Amino acid sequence: MTSIREANEVSKYAFMVRDLLLEEKRDQILCEQAVQQGLELGGAGSVAVGTLFAKRYSVWVMAVISACSLYDTILNIEEDIVRFELNGTGRMRYETQLEIGQALVNKRIQGPEMTPSSEVLVQRKTEISLLRDRLQLHLKRVFQSVATATGANIRVMNALVAHNVQQLIARIINDSEIWKTDKRLDLIKDDAIIWLEESKDNPFYTRLQRFEHPELQGPPFLIRRYCCLAYQVGSGSSAHGYCNSCPKLDSETRQRMLFV
Repeated sequence: MTSIREANEVSKYAFMVRDLLLEEKRDQILCEQAVQQGLELGGAGSVAVGTLFAKRYSVWVMAVISACSLYDTILNIEEDIVRFELNGTGRMRYETQLEIGQALVNKRIQGPEMTPSSEVLVQRKTEISLLRDRLQLHLKRVFQSVATATGANIRVMNALVAHNVQQLIARIINDSEIWKTDKRLDLIKDDAIIWLEESKDNPFYTRLQRFEHPELQGPPFLIRRYCCLAYQVGSGSSAHGYCNSCPKLDSETRQRMLFV
C-alpha cells in the first residue's frame, strides 16, 4: 500500500528510504524485518531477507508506475521524501508526496476526455523516460545497500521487481474495468513500451516465461526467473511455501495451486 501526504504534513511512518543507505539504520530495519519473517540477518536466511526485501519493495515501484499510467501523476521518489514502515509480517507500507508541478504533460495540457496531440504524446514519453531513469538509479542505490547487508544477488533482486512490474502491466492492460476508455488503454500501452524497454540497464526488462493452460483466464501468468526464497519464511502452520509463480515448481504443482 502507498499513501500520499501533503507537503506540510508530518509523516507517521518510522523510516525514510534514505535510512536504507546508512549502515546502522539499514541493519536495524533489516534485522527487524528478518525477525518478523522468522529469518536471521547474517545467518542462514540472510539472503532471503534481501530477496524478500526486493519483492516487497516492488510494491512501491508498482505504485509509481500505476500513478503515471492511470492518473497522469508523478510521485516523488526522493529518498528523503519516501517513507515506509514494517507491518509486522515483514511487508512494508509506503508514503510519499506528489511531485510538485510534475503532473504528466497530457494532464496539464489536455482534458481527461480529449485525445492527446502528437506533441503531447512525445512530451509524455520524455517525461516517463526521465522518471524511469531516476527510478532505476533509486533502485540501484537501495538494492546495492541491502545486498551488502544480506548477501542477496542484485540481479535476482532486480528480476523479482521486473516480474511484479510486468505482471502488473499485463493485468492493467487486460482489465477494462481499470482503463475504462480506449484512450486510456492506448496511453497505458505506450507507457509500457517505455517502462519495459529492452536494455541491459533497464531492471524492469527481462524475458519471462508464460504459464499456459486452457483453464487459465485473464491476463498472462508469468513465471519468475528466480525464486524469492519465501519458502524459508516461518515454520509449521506459519510456513510460507512456494509461490505459484516460482520457477522451482513443476507444471502439475503449479496447476494445482492455481486451480485449487
